[in-house]
Amino acid sequence: MEWIVKEVQSVVDKPLAIDTTDYNVMEAGLKVHQGKPLLNSVSAESGRQEPFLELAAKYEGQIVVLPVKENIPETADERVKLCSEIKERASEYNINTESIYFDALVLPLSTNHKNPSVTLETIRQIAEKGWQSTVGLSNISFGLPNRSILNRAFLISAMTLGLNSVFLNPLDKRTMGALHATDAILGNDQMCMNYLKAYRQGIID
Repeated sequence: MEWIVKEVQSVVDKPLAIDTTDYNVMEAGLKVHQGKPLLNSVSAESGRQEPFLELAAKYEGQIVVLPVKENIPETADERVKLCSEIKERASEYNINTESIYFDALVLPLSTNHKNPSVTLETIRQIAEKGWQSTVGLSNISFGLPNRSILNRAFLISAMTLGLNSVFLNPLDKRTMGALHATDAILGNDQMCMNYLKAYRQGIID
């Protein structure tokens, strides 16, 4: 972890999301990280809440919160309730809400046709509370053909309900196009400057 953090930050001037369930591996990455890191992730699972909140506080990092305990909650209400509980615990470590990204939990469409609607409702409720949400986009299309189409359709739907960050493949130009176009249409891109910049740089297709 130390090696990869140093290697990536030697060529990228952005903060990194460090993704591991191992406390020692997480701290190894945080020790050498330059700037404000993102810890992915804190959950209510045994060993994944207090220790990782302690690390976030120690290294002044932002966190991704997974509303998961023994199992993944099946309803949006249950997910948001668990998010609220972890948020309150985080506040005891002086981690403010602006430093938290609540993962709405994207589960594959291929395993249950209702999975997307539950995630979208979770995003809506998180936005309604004024919190920040995030998702792992490609999970929605797992096991299905032509995954990029499903990823784009879900991304647009999620953004219209208030999604404000996402883990995605930045080399997928069509998905990046959907992201920038939707952001502009929703009024978040003044004078379409980000859209035009992405077009000129060949980021979107």
